[in-house]
Amino acid sequence: MFKKGKSSASPALTHTVIPEDDGRESLAAAEAELRYDEPETDADSAGSAEDTARYIADMVGALAAMAGEAKLDLLTYLLNMARVEAELQARQSEDEPTDD
Repeated sequence: MFKKGKSSASPALTHTVIPEDDGRESLAAAEAELRYDEPETDADSAGSAEDTARYIADMVGALAAMAGEAKLDLLTYLLNMARVEAELQARQSEDEPTDD
């Protein structure tokens, strides 16, 4: 997916938009920070499979709640299925022995 460049500051905070610029220059600079062709390294993939699965479960749960409030029944069902699967993956990951 998309990875931010080394800069930890937000692109909106690091680039000043000049009124006659129409924002194109700052948009180009922000897009330049996205890296499509760099492989992920171990340093980039901070967090375990368990942490990642729990994060996904939380995010998908929030999306399922939004879909439910909008009466999108099929989408709510599918998102809840994804949430349950992520929770199962997290539990399986915490049970696996580590190679420490």
